[in-house]
Amino acid sequence: MSDLIDKIFDRTVPAITKSLDVYWKRGEALTSNVANAETPGYRAVDLNFAGELEQAFEQGRNGTIKMTHEKHIDLQSQGKSHFVADLSGMTKPDGNNVDLDIQMGKLAVNGGKYSQGASLIRKKLQMMRMAIRQAMR
Repeated sequence: MSDLIDKIFDRTVPAITKSLDVYWKRGEALTSNVANAETPGYRAVDLNFAGELEQAFEQGRNGTIKMTHEKHIDLQSQGKSHFVADLSGMTKPDGNNVDLDIQMGKLAVNGGKYSQGASLIRKKLQMMRMAIRQAMR
């Protein structure tokens, strides 16, 4: 039975879980942009998805992240190290560059990807439940 469980929860569940964390973090950045659409001087941000996901996987492999040069970004802090400027909208006279339509579109796509990942984990759990029921017979 252990082999069956290992096959069901191989590497995909941890990978999907990490990607869900990154989608969640990106969703927070995008909702912040939407909330500040009328704030003078606010600059839109987005998440460097590839860099954030790579960091999550590296951290899982090595346990810690090492800073090899003093000019590198300190990745140990969970601050906004992977948030980048989002230059997709035009800067308005008040200095704000949030384009509400663009941000809402990004938010919808991000939410869809999050839902997709959650569905995959749900399917894996259903497979686990089925395997346990079969083993109990």
